[in-house]
Amino acid sequence: MIDYRLKEEKDVALFFANKLNDGYAEEIINRGQVETSAQARHLAQFFWNMVNYSSQNSIDLPVDGSSELWLEKLYNTLGGYLESLGYEKQWNEEVDKA
Repeated sequence: MIDYRLKEEKDVALFFANKLNDGYAEEIINRGQVETSAQARHLAQFFWNMVNYSSQNSIDLPVDGSSELWLEKLYNTLGGYLESLGYEKQWNEEVDKA
């Protein structure tokens, strides 16, 4: 299971999934786990899509704090989670593309 350090991290991820109209990411986040390398890659891509969206748009998050703060938390949570499952390659490949 994705181990969010703070409940708000999941709220922020779902907020961005909605903003980006990314139902697949929303499904993974709500399920709380990645089961395939394709899902791992999608979650990694979704993270960078959140970063790009945040840098290009004014964001009114449903939680206190800046999008930069919450994206940093999600970087650690999602990256650490994928690496713990053995999906470090998928995560790092998407990091390299960013």
